[in-house]
Amino acid sequence: MATIHRHAGVMTMNALPPAQTEVFSALLDDLRLERKPDVRTGEIDTSYYTDENWFKQEHQQLFAAAPLVIGHSSMLQKPGDHFVHDHSGKPILVVRGKDDQIRAFLNVCRHRGVRLSNADGVANTPSFVCPYHNWIYALDGTLSKVPLQSECFPDLDKSCHGLKELPLGECEGLLFVSGDPDASINLQQQLGPIQDDFKAFRLGDHVFFRESVTTKKANWKLIIEAFLDGYHVVRLHRKTVGPMFLDGVAKSQRSGDNIMSVVARQEFERALELDRNEWDLRRHASCAFFLFPNTTIIVHPDYISYLTLFPTAANETICVHGCLIAEAPRDEKAAAHWERAYNIIEEGVFQAEDLFVCEQAQIGMNSGANDKLLFGSYESSILDFHHIIAEKMGPYTPASG
Repeated sequence: MATIHRHAGVMTMNALPPAQTEVFSALLDDLRLERKPDVRTGEIDTSYYTDENWFKQEHQQLFAAAPLVIGHSSMLQKPGDHFVHDHSGKPILVVRGKDDQIRAFLNVCRHRGVRLSNADGVANTPSFVCPYHNWIYALDGTLSKVPLQSECFPDLDKSCHGLKELPLGECEGLLFVSGDPDASINLQQQLGPIQDDFKAFRLGDHVFFRESVTTKKANWKLIIEAFLDGYHVVRLHRKTVGPMFLDGVAKSQRSGDNIMSVVARQEFERALELDRNEWDLRRHASCAFFLFPNTTIIVHPDYISYLTLFPTAANETICVHGCLIAEAPRDEKAAAHWERAYNIIEEGVFQAEDLFVCEQAQIGMNSGANDKLLFGSYESSILDFHHIIAEKMGPYTPASG
């Protein structure tokens, strides 16, 4: 079954997302039966968030070869559209070719290693020309021209000197790229049933609207925790979005290495009176998907946010927040509407509240006031997150001395 909605002048039809619907249904049962969450607590050493040696291991084992979300396919509308991405530590070039395929390459000339593109946002080009010696690469990465080749490189086989391609996968518009040319991407294995939820929420039909990039003085795990934590919503966000939500009515569920969560909006109790096929998850709750290791997708009533984190040090993280909307703005009025909506969540909520407290927490980590952090029953999804890390890397052991 499906439900039909009109919002911001756009008609959409959304099938119920199967995986998140089960979490939503279980949360409704909790509310109906007045069930409280199972008691679950934990402690984590504060040095886990400050230890540079551990951070280097995290970067190598969790990030270096992992398929990471770097954008949405709607950013590249026509052949030659491209953008650069440096946040992962590798210079990446993503381009739509003449065959309409999207590819990713290392943004490096194969001659003397010079950066090819310095595009600011999305740009368009018929080919990539190295600014140093003008070697030219086609949109599919092949080396198409070498100036004075017969005199300078008479034995050069251009077919062996194309751009170094990186593995790229796409799921409902989300672009996943690994910085390791020898890695492989299996999104079916990585995402599992979440793929069907993305299809139900129509991520592939949404279009890119805006993106901001900021650098925060906070460990990347602290920021992930902030977006897994339903305990803080009505308190930290009491002057912004907090009044839109019920206190302590939230549920999460692990799905492979990923975590799905549902936080009840004020309208949530209305779903108790509705048939299952009348549920509207976008109106009754805030649904979020944490995609290990660094991406959170939040489904708002009228648009979708993605937050991707790229740690650069134990106490520093690049944060990318992008906004996807149901259709491209038809006029200036519509564009202004989405600009306001984006700024409210980006500046008023994420920057001023969530990311602010993460930086404040990092200061606390370095102060020596606490040896350990405490996590309670309404923060169980955070414990799941750290268990996933431990499964990948083994348990964290603080350095002695």
